[in-house]
This record gives sequence, C-alpha cells and structure tokens, in this order.
Amino acid sequence: MKKSVLLLITFSFSVLSFAQVGIKQENPNLSSDLELGSNNKTLLLNRVPNTAAVANPVNGMMIYDISEECVKAFQADKWSKCLGKGLIGKKALMNPVSLSCTSATVSPSPIAGQAYKGVLTVPYTGGNGGVYDAVSIQTNGLTAALPAGQFAIGNGRLQYSITGTPDRTGNITLNVNVAGNTCSVALK
Repeated sequence: MKKSVLLLITFSFSVLSFAQVGIKQENPNLSSDLELGSNNKTLLLNRVPNTAAVANPVNGMMIYDISEECVKAFQADKWSKCLGKGLIGKKALMNPVSLSCTSATVSPSPIAGQAYKGVLTVPYTGGNGGVYDAVSIQTNGLTAALPAGQFAIGNGRLQYSITGTPDRTGNITLNVNVAGNTCSVALK
C-alpha cells in the first residue's frame, strides 16, 4: 500500500512539473509556460529605477525602466534601448521611412584582395524623426557599420563606414536593414 501511495505521489509531481500554467485560461497553449487569459487586465512588468538595479541580468528579461519611462529587454547580453518609446500618437507611424537602395553609392569602389576603407551612402525618404539602432553587416570580407542615430524629418541619408579586405570584386551585395526597412545594395 505504501508503495502504491508513493508511486501515485511521484507520478503526480512529475505530471505537474511538465504542465503549463494559465491565469484565467483553462487550456494554456502547449508551447507556453504561462498564458494570461483576461480580456480586461494586462501584464504588469517589474518597475525598476534603471537597468543598473537588476543584478545579473539574463537574456530574455523585460522590465519597465522608471528613469526612462519605458520598457526594455535584455538581449544579446545587453539592455535594449526603449521599446516603442516616442512613437505612439506621432506622425511617424503614418509616414514610414523608405530606403532608396537603387540610389545608394559607395566610394571608393572595393578591389578584391586589397585592404579597403570606404563609405556607403543610402538615401531615404519619409524620414519621421524616429531613432534607429547601430547596425553591423558582414559579407565577403567586408564589414559595414552604421552608428545609432535619428532619421531626419523628410529626406536624408544613412552613411555606413565600410572596412575590410573584400574576397572579390563586383557581385558583393549588402542586405541593409534599418528600423524595419530592408533592401539590398550592390557594391560596385
């Protein structure tokens, strides 16, 4: 009898350890650990004075940073900038930025096997004053780096600093992705 009760308790704990948790959700999604099911309540993140207040952050953490009044995520071993701050209610959402990759220029032209230092300029239209993160693109022995910045209102240009030793001349394509805008630029 004791063995049967012990076996039943052990089995119950093992089943519970693989279960999903639902709050106001009877059948949580099998791919989630936790699913919230309220239709009139929200998730409230931990409110911390700033990112420095979090000891030993781990990739995947999210907080509300009181000092910057925004949500941040810890990803790639660093805290993100504010997520979505300054976009709500702004004209920026109605006037998206459009990259003009067909008008992009590179100066000077890279030569295969030779150390290279140049600039890639990508024009854009519809600048909305929004910010963009730093970007680094690596391809064919070259690295193109765009520092973090802010779009001008209206038309403007993004300038990438390119360095490295290209492994070939011609047919080098950079896949540019800035603030959700994507296009390909051929380095000639």
